Amino acid sequence: MESTVNPKAYPLADVQLTMGILDIIQHSTNYKQLKKGANEAMNTLNRGISEFVVMAADTEPLEILLHLPLLGEDKAASMSASADSVAPEGKETMEAKAIRRQ
Repeated sequence: MESTVNPKAYPLADVQLTMGILDIIQHSTNYKQLKKGANEAMNTLNRGISEFVVMAADTEPLEILLHLPLLGEDKAASMSASADSVAPEGKETMEAKAIRRQ
């Protein structure tokens, strides 16, 4: 299955930043600070407990994620879109992940 990046995905991370993001996701998974899915990401943003939200730029349809950057801007959370599906190797793919504050 070929993944294509939607041009609406913003802000889009480059390859080097994507590798760093995947490393952060792996560490946050180990510390049980990760929330997966668009709804969970939105809930943590609304509660003010998200520090960083990562979105997969190849999500279909991308419109289910387009409200997250605006919400993150309001709640002062960092946002990034990754060109690859956002999942550590061997794990299931999710369209959005939120890393919680402690």
